[in-house]
Amino acid sequence: MENFKAMSKEVGAVVAATRILRLLATLRRPAGATEVARTLALNPSTCFNILRTLTAEGLVAFDPAAKAYSPGLGLAELAASALDGVGPVRVVRPHLEALAERFGATMTLWLRTGPDRVVMVDRAEGNAMVRIHMNIGQRLPLLIGALGRCMAAHADLPDEELERRYAAIRADAPPPFATFLDQVKQARHDGYAVDADNFVSGITTVSAAVRDGAGQPVLAISAVDLSARLDAAAAQRLGVALAAVAQEVGRALGARPAGAAVLPAA
Repeated sequence: MENFKAMSKEVGAVVAATRILRLLATLRRPAGATEVARTLALNPSTCFNILRTLTAEGLVAFDPAAKAYSPGLGLAELAASALDGVGPVRVVRPHLEALAERFGATMTLWLRTGPDRVVMVDRAEGNAMVRIHMNIGQRLPLLIGALGRCMAAHADLPDEELERRYAAIRADAPPPFATFLDQVKQARHDGYAVDADNFVSGITTVSAAVRDGAGQPVLAISAVDLSARLDAAAAQRLGVALAAVAQEVGRALGARPAGAAVLPAA
């Protein structure tokens, strides 16, 4: 039987992208586009365009201050089944379990995978007799529910862009956009947001965003529970706890610049 590699025709851009990802993983430090191109003997323009594309897809993170690239958290989406022991999940997992035990709600961890999407990468369920179950790998729009207000609070998006994206959200009872903006400002001030019966009737979510070194939201820690069990006072206590955890996690991950929505300048 002929060797598979000899039978197949390699796609140059895919090969180059794979080599770039492997190099960034091997270096264990951010690297500039010029260094990447020189190390891999790639055309500088081609290398820059590939890095820009990988950044837009969330697979590579770009630090605008250092003008350097590193592996992006979006790579986790491609290996969700292997996340339990590595990366941000390893850092956040103990917090999820502690919060679930303390408050009895289902705790979820969401990863920003691009300009307008998040994917659930971990969860810890509370000890209540009736619990809300959500599937790891579930994808949602960036601005949905409480996590959407937290993401919008730090994403540096103009109001016009927020309004365009918000109009496409499907929810049971979405508030008017003006109300959403007020809630975004409140989330920026408080460090957390609450969605009571808007996204899904009868369900309350409380979320806090984890930000990278550039201040961009890259993760969201969310609590999900029945609205009947989570009144305003309980939601506030939960929100304060989530905000504290999000800050701690952000500090722990600060050495790993991320921000799938941040693109290098041309």
